[in-house]
Amino acid sequence: MKQLIIILSSAILLVSCNGKHNEGKKLTGSIDSNVKDAIHQNTPVAGKAIQKASSEADKAREWLIMGIENSLNKAHGNLENPNEDAEEDVKTIYTTQYNAYKIDAINVDLDDGMTEDEFVEKWKGKYNPKLAGVGYGFLVPEQDYGLIKVTHCELKNKTPDGFVFNVLIEDTSNHTKYNRDIKVVNAAKSFLIDDVLEY
Repeated sequence: MKQLIIILSSAILLVSCNGKHNEGKKLTGSIDSNVKDAIHQNTPVAGKAIQKASSEADKAREWLIMGIENSLNKAHGNLENPNEDAEEDVKTIYTTQYNAYKIDAINVDLDDGMTEDEFVEKWKGKYNPKLAGVGYGFLVPEQDYGLIKVTHCELKNKTPDGFVFNVLIEDTSNHTKYNRDIKVVNAAKSFLIDDVLEY
């Protein structure tokens, strides 16, 4: 979004500078040919910005599908990996804040956890605690799930810092499907999951 604003500002600046050089010319007709050229030059720039946003969304979508399938299948032993890597892989696809939020949600009403009211009060400003999947694990509620596949992943909307995708996660072994809205944010040269609305 910032890049789009910078590009549009630059185009406006170029148009205004171009007008000062042509002050001596008389305008004939309803639109000066220099203004026509400037308008046509802005169109590809705006088009490139839209293409870049679309390309970025495609990259986020691909990352999300791979991230979900790889981390859940590795954590559950459905893909080969050393045991110590399993938990680490699951945690690396989430932002630190979302990870803390989801761990709090999992532990609600357990011995060391907070009550549901305390959980809602703590997180209501940042997340929607009613759709946190209280008492359930990351992305899927069961501990004993089979091979996980993402069977649907569609861009729902763009946020200032990332994208929201509607995702259907399927446990192919148990024939169970989970509908999720997942927010993905930019992180360095990759992405991280920053919220999961569990329906």
